[in-house]
Amino acid sequence: ALNKCYESSWRKAHELLIHFDNAEKAFKSCNKPFLLEEAAREIDYYKHNNIEIITIKDETYPVRLAQIADAPLVLFSKGTRGLNGKRFLAVVGTRHSTAQAKKYCDMIAEYMSGLKIKPIIVSGLAYGVDSYAHHSALHYGLDTIAVVATGLDYIYPASNKKLAEQIVERGAVITEYWSHTPTYPSNFVNRNRIVAGMCDGTVVVESKEKGGSLITAGAAFAYDRDVFAFPGRADDPAYGGCNKLIERNIAHIVTDSSSIGFNLGWTHTKVLQKSLDLFDLSIEKSAILEILDDGNPKDAAQIAEICGQSACDVSLRLLELEMDGLVRNISTNKYVPL
Repeated sequence: ALNKCYESSWRKAHELLIHFDNAEKAFKSCNKPFLLEEAAREIDYYKHNNIEIITIKDETYPVRLAQIADAPLVLFSKGTRGLNGKRFLAVVGTRHSTAQAKKYCDMIAEYMSGLKIKPIIVSGLAYGVDSYAHHSALHYGLDTIAVVATGLDYIYPASNKKLAEQIVERGAVITEYWSHTPTYPSNFVNRNRIVAGMCDGTVVVESKEKGGSLITAGAAFAYDRDVFAFPGRADDPAYGGCNKLIERNIAHIVTDSSSIGFNLGWTHTKVLQKSLDLFDLSIEKSAILEILDDGNPKDAAQIAEICGQSACDVSLRLLELEMDGLVRNISTNKYVPL
């Protein structure tokens, strides 16, 4: 009921929760007691339709999303997987996409499917790039989550109803809106912050100078998450928005899918074996590479604790591996393999 009372003012809802430290007291302050009866009917509807209710206080609430100031108080989820995991990637773009956009979505999903720790692909179930992103993820065996701007009883666009059913089997369809919520234009804008907030990075596949995907990219940038964009010709309006994101240093330029993985520190499973084949590495250096191959950045002390080498020796070997082009220092002296 509190979620409904302040569904267009998330910051206000958060402030009240902090002030009262109690959802019941916070709700009473909005002076809309009739919402309790409506909320009870909603809960009954969700129980009968296998829809999970996840509040911001629950352990199952997306941890990345909980970090943003305007996170929804409640999410409604229908699907087979939870909303947390080691890696999440948003893939978004225009509804009026070109054939090239589909190729890019396939390229992203194919690369990500080869990672040792596969990311969950997040998008908005809209026409165009969103649909391509979900289809490509499913085709390459990746879990995918659709964030919709309506109630879960109403799939928009209707032509994506079958796709939504497939996503439920290999991921989840989620929303912050109650059932019977129609397609208000403002809800699509609000939905974009959830897509960005759930993810480690956001890829804009194709966008004109104005579009919802630019709002998603802007939100991701504001949340200090990585943003990526495919570039286009200067005279191609289909990529005007992507080019602008790159020009303004909001987005990393995507030359191929590996550049997304490179910037996020997500390494392909083939990289370690290639490194071992090309270089005559010592047992100690090979051990360091194998530890880094799980895809999680680590510093010298963490690696030393796992492999039993001294931190001083690990630091020296990491420097040598970096000079050989086999690892990269990404931040705060943490390393990932190349």
